[in-house]
Amino acid sequence: MNLSKNKFSIISALLSVGVAALAKAAVDNRYEAYTGEPAPQNPETDGASIGKVILYTTLTAAIGITAKLIVRKYFTKQWKEMDGEVPRHLN
Repeated sequence: MNLSKNKFSIISALLSVGVAALAKAAVDNRYEAYTGEPAPQNPETDGASIGKVILYTTLTAAIGITAKLIVRKYFTKQWKEMDGEVPRHLN
């Protein structure tokens, strides 16, 4: 199998989107379990205070970025071990 830079970029992007979706779902689930309320999606709704929206958004971003970095680091390492070609900035 030819492990090219283009394939690396495509798979890496797909993994990033998938991890971000899973992280958001996990934060939503934990937020609802902890507070008993649905996660605030829109700051303009009556039930969501600006503080809750900022807290929720901050947690979602921090957890999503951390998960994405971990997955990308592991994926890049595995790709190199399979003698895959990675973009120059990752060498």
